[in-house]
Amino acid sequence: MQDAKWGISHHYLAGGTLDNAWYQITDYNEWNNYVNGFDVDDYADKAAKLGYAYVIFTITQNRGYLSTMSDIYDLHSPACPSKQIAPGCITQINSNQADYTPNRDLVLDLAKALKLKGIKLIVYLPSHSGDRWTGTKKKVPYPDWFITGFVSERSQAWGANIAGWWFDNWFKADESKQKLEAKNAYPVADQLTQSARSGNPNATISFHAGDEHSFIPKDPHSQYTSGKTNELPKAPSSKKVITALDTKVQWHGFTYTSDGGWGGLKSSLRYSNTDIANRVKQIADEGGLITLDVAINPDGSWIADRLVQIQTIGNTLGTTSDITYSGLELINDNDPRIQYSENGNWMRSEHTNTGEYQQDLHMTTVNGASFSYDFSGSSIVFATSKGINHGDVEVILDGKSQGIFSIFDGNNYRQVQSIVFEKHDLSAGSHTLIVKKVSGDVMPVDLVLSKKSKRGFK
Repeated sequence: MQDAKWGISHHYLAGGTLDNAWYQITDYNEWNNYVNGFDVDDYADKAAKLGYAYVIFTITQNRGYLSTMSDIYDLHSPACPSKQIAPGCITQINSNQADYTPNRDLVLDLAKALKLKGIKLIVYLPSHSGDRWTGTKKKVPYPDWFITGFVSERSQAWGANIAGWWFDNWFKADESKQKLEAKNAYPVADQLTQSARSGNPNATISFHAGDEHSFIPKDPHSQYTSGKTNELPKAPSSKKVITALDTKVQWHGFTYTSDGGWGGLKSSLRYSNTDIANRVKQIADEGGLITLDVAINPDGSWIADRLVQIQTIGNTLGTTSDITYSGLELINDNDPRIQYSENGNWMRSEHTNTGEYQQDLHMTTVNGASFSYDFSGSSIVFATSKGINHGDVEVILDGKSQGIFSIFDGNNYRQVQSIVFEKHDLSAGSHTLIVKKVSGDVMPVDLVLSKKSKRGFK
């Protein structure tokens, strides 16, 4: 971890109502489709260009569905909640217990794809219990089947493919047991550590023990501070931190990049690219380590403005020299350089609060309607929302059709700022992009990305 400098995390979570789960998906088939459709190879290819060293990825956060398989979890699964709460919840075969595990081990597949690129995967798991379907929290400990069974099962299934674990709210895992035990005894942390390392003895571990302990661990197993904070942390005075047990661990900060908080898919970025890149560099220069939580779409695709920001950070730190995305300007749908056809009966939606770039869109319902954009340079990207009432579009570049592309999402959940078409090997000089509506009820236009203009762009 001390050599990593920086990484990112994804709160890839579905189900439940508490705190408005990042993807408010309560349908098993819908979640299963997203998990199965997550293109781990495309994700890993982009990750290698962006320059981060690791990804912290959620197994679950008690919000219903998991991102991995588990016989142990299935065996101890509760029944489905009411249809009003989770209308798409289904039961396991020959059982009245809810099926919360997908039929793909996304965690393992993603870890293997990243490993081929030299990027590590750390899993995130809460240490407290709760009924997230109804929005209530349970102040009761996780049972032994979870700590010794589920964690061990997944660790042994994943082996060395998983580089570490980040346990949230460890201090709530079993408060009564921790209070009753002798001073400096840590039975829950001991067992979680043993279970987590049963498949990979070298797995790195961090326990979050409450916000007041984010930078001062109070357990004997953490090798890096949990670092959880709601603000972009300042550079540390030392890369090593003295724990409550008078041991030394790696300084690590952990915060989010969306205005909406952890996993904030529907909100805009909270920091400018320059400000966050400079702060991350300051932290790395002082020997610290930082993880930035970044929202992604349920299908695993990157949100365009996040892609640009993360690569900008990698460029600033020198962990990547690739400028495929950081070298581009984000052109919003209302920019005068985007010209809309007269036959489109175009409408504009503002303050969408659903995650579009600058929270607005142009839309047309007319087949054959189009927009055009003139640009110079070797790269062009078109990104927009995908939804259930969207269809196909045709992309035309310099008068030649590049094919028909789908902006349909049959899973009934909106994908935002999703890249529909990109090309990065154009000849020098001027070019024209045209995108034409072919089918579907609506064609939304969100943004295009092309070479930064001379006037500059933050």
